[in-house]
Amino acid sequence: MIKNENDLDMLILKNGSIVMYHNTVILEEDIKWFEKSRYEILDINVQNWNSKNFHKKVKENFNFPDYYGENMNAFEDCLSDLLNKKYRGLLIVLRNIDIIAEQDRNLTEGFLGIISSISRRWLLYSQFLIGAIQSNDPDIHFGTLGGEKPLWNSDEWFDEDRRNKIIPSPYTGPPPELL
Repeated sequence: MIKNENDLDMLILKNGSIVMYHNTVILEEDIKWFEKSRYEILDINVQNWNSKNFHKKVKENFNFPDYYGENMNAFEDCLSDLLNKKYRGLLIVLRNIDIIAEQDRNLTEGFLGIISSISRRWLLYSQFLIGAIQSNDPDIHFGTLGGEKPLWNSDEWFDEDRRNKIIPSPYTGPPPELL
C-alpha cells in the first residue's frame, strides 16, 4: 500500500476502527508500518475459535487477568484496561475471521463491535485502537459494528482487487494458489 509515512492509522480511522484484509501480503506490510510507528501488536489467528471456546481463547490471546468474567461485558472492561501510554496505540490483528463469522455471526459482530466502541473511548486519551481483520473470503461483509461499518483497506477497496488474484503464500513450498 502506498502511504504517506505518517498516516496509515489516520487513513484507517477516518473510516472507522476496523479495517478488512484479504491479501496477507498487504496485511503484513501494514503491520510493519504499525510496528515502526510505536504500536503494540496483538496478532491472533482465530481459525480454531468457536462459540464454546471463545472466551477461553480471548483470555489467553489478550493476556487477560484471572478475574476475566468470560462474557462480553468482561471483554469490554478488560479491553479498556489494555490502554498503554508507552505505545501510540494497539493494533489487534484477527486472522481467518471468516471462519468464526461463518460459525457464529452474532458473536463475531459483537466482539468486533466492542473493539470499535473501545477505540472511540481511547481517542479521548489520544490513544489509537485499530482492529485489522483478515478474511479468506474476498466477499465477506459485516454490518454496523460499534456505529461504523468496517471497510476494506485501500489496496483491496474494490471487489476485483480481492478476486482472481494470485496471493503469495507466506509459507515455502508449493506455488501460490489462484484465489
